[in-house]
Amino acid sequence: MGKQHLSGSRGCIDLGIRLEATVDTVIKSHRRRRHRVATLNDIEDHIQSIKERGLLEGEDIKLWKREDKYKSVFNSKETWKMIRGPQPKVNWYAGIWFAFHTPKYSFMAWLAIRNRFATGDRVQQWNTNHPSSCVFCNVPVESRNHLFFACSFSRRVWKDLAQKLMQMSYTHQWDQIIQLLHDKNRDATDLFLLRYVFQATLYAIWRERNQRKHGENPRTPDQLIQMVDKIVRNRLSSIRDKAHSGGLTKWFATR
Repeated sequence: MGKQHLSGSRGCIDLGIRLEATVDTVIKSHRRRRHRVATLNDIEDHIQSIKERGLLEGEDIKLWKREDKYKSVFNSKETWKMIRGPQPKVNWYAGIWFAFHTPKYSFMAWLAIRNRFATGDRVQQWNTNHPSSCVFCNVPVESRNHLFFACSFSRRVWKDLAQKLMQMSYTHQWDQIIQLLHDKNRDATDLFLLRYVFQATLYAIWRERNQRKHGENPRTPDQLIQMVDKIVRNRLSSIRDKAHSGGLTKWFATR
């Protein structure tokens, strides 16, 4: 009926009209009621006027409400904006969601940037008895910034993989790395390599951390470096885009 936003959640009940009813069904079967609410009486008047004018020819059409207007075409983008609500755009999104990314690595990086990993400092907020030390270096309180990559273990892995790639801009400080991930002044292939190596390293460190938490055999930094190196090579080998055609050569040059 297009009036539910005016009649409220009980409007259909008070009017005696099913929520999924079509205009044709209502015109043919609805019996007028009297209401204490003026809006409902207005709807009843409108239904009655349609009956009196005999506007029953033709089929019902669907109209989609967008920005206080009804349109015949559905727009998924506008609908998405309406149901999720507007949010300010962050400047780091391009460093997380980029062409040829690996979804599970990007998702993990997104969680890390949002600081949603269950690191020791966060777990202690709801369970003060839970051990919060770093499984790699035994620092009393494990945090996101410590784990990536202030910890001596993870910093060794990151340095080996990223130092030659980043050259003079090399850093192991979390906030500085995130800034570099969306630096559009960098060469496109270099930027892709930095983003991908960051995400693959983050994934490997977090996975190794959890495996140690669950009592599995620990791996050395060299083993993690070898694993990430293989991940990067495999990804570069699978890309058939001219913009990144020299990616594998550049990566070999840093090893």
